[in-house]
Amino acid sequence: MEKEVVYLSLGSSWRVQLYEEELLKSAFIYGLEGKIINLSFPLNEDSFNYRRGQFNALVLLDQVQKLKHGSDLYMGITAADIYVPKMNFIFGIADKGTGCAILSVARLIYAQYEVSSEALKERVLKEAAHELGHLLGLGHCSNNECLMSFSNNIVEVDMKKPTICDSCRSKLS
Repeated sequence: MEKEVVYLSLGSSWRVQLYEEELLKSAFIYGLEGKIINLSFPLNEDSFNYRRGQFNALVLLDQVQKLKHGSDLYMGITAADIYVPKMNFIFGIADKGTGCAILSVARLIYAQYEVSSEALKERVLKEAAHELGHLLGLGHCSNNECLMSFSNNIVEVDMKKPTICDSCRSKLS
């Protein structure tokens, strides 16, 4: 049986509902089925760093791992701003070993300049697919247009295409 990607909400569930189509498309990029869990799981209060005003993504990743059942891939979606030690922020994080990932839409949808709602949706699609790529064993790509390239900021996310390059695709075979 083919694995599927299970998306669940950490914090407010309306964010997952708002971007449901993009999340399901991100699974489709890899030929996977997606499933949305329409429940909201509270953010782990131990994950909040008061000094930074952000949530520690590693603690949230552990929270998703504890919610996981079976061999499917799990991705927690949050509107909270997240970080890992030694980085100011991250858009997401994935752990191939556990099959779990976190995606934060906070900086994807609250950019400092106006863009269309379609552009916001495409950002969510690209970064969700990026984290899925890591769950499937892909590393960062040097091709700036590949969705597996590392993004340090919103401009770099916008430069990506919503597909993986041929080199990355060949690594999945």
